[in-house]
Amino acid sequence: MIRKLCIILLTVLMAAPAMAQPQGTVDDVYTPKAGQWQVSLVAGSSGFFNEDLNSWLVPAVSTTEGSIGLPNGGTDASGDMSRYLNINGFNGNSFSIVGIQTKVFVSDHWELNASFGVNIDLTPSRDYIEGDNSVPDMIVPEQQHINAQTTHNWYVTLGTSRYFKLRNPRIHPYIGLALTYQMARLVTVEPYIGEDGAGDDLHLYQSGTNIGQALCGKAAVVAGIEYSVAPGLVLGFEFHPGSYRYDIIQMAPRGFDVYTASHQSIKVFEMPVLKLGIRF
Repeated sequence: MIRKLCIILLTVLMAAPAMAQPQGTVDDVYTPKAGQWQVSLVAGSSGFFNEDLNSWLVPAVSTTEGSIGLPNGGTDASGDMSRYLNINGFNGNSFSIVGIQTKVFVSDHWELNASFGVNIDLTPSRDYIEGDNSVPDMIVPEQQHINAQTTHNWYVTLGTSRYFKLRNPRIHPYIGLALTYQMARLVTVEPYIGEDGAGDDLHLYQSGTNIGQALCGKAAVVAGIEYSVAPGLVLGFEFHPGSYRYDIIQMAPRGFDVYTASHQSIKVFEMPVLKLGIRF
């Protein structure tokens, strides 16, 4: 009797480790699970507006000349706002590190995610200093002014995706939806810029502040695939099979009405990005 009990006890002790580690545990280290987080560095198509904002977003306006708005009237850019808004598909995308994406898995198949990126540029002003040409052989050159300029360019994306499991536990395709808000704002303030022919300070009758901004709302279908290089280390590719976006450009020189222009676009296959993430 005792011998039989010992045999049964030894059998249970030998079987316990196998029962504690069910089949598939080794593969499960590569699959996402409820409660896990994933932080990824995103590189590829930029989520920002065109970086060359100061060439078009703030108009050059004075009391004697200048215009407010985008080029028109038969120029090459007439009627085409996309060149200013940096709207591209798979062709013509710049490749750079453009933001960070954070995911939280609410179940083994569903996750909520947020992405963001920010560019801020600040330039202090410098006053104009008149030169002196009264002595031809000893002229004092004038020193040009520099506008004070502040640029904010940022975006934020909120979304959700469903993951699918394949036979290969390292590969996980997913599909989902994303909502994006983009904003670019440029403010320039002119310092002292000299005098007119009558010796009066030009700031007495000329606006010294110009403001321009671009806004965008976007809804997109998201598709991607991730590969677990090692437990917790993920390499992924993502793009938008389809998207709709609505853009508004506003220009507001001080003393003038706000100039507003809008643009809508529907894109198929856009915003390809690569992601390197850590899941924990």
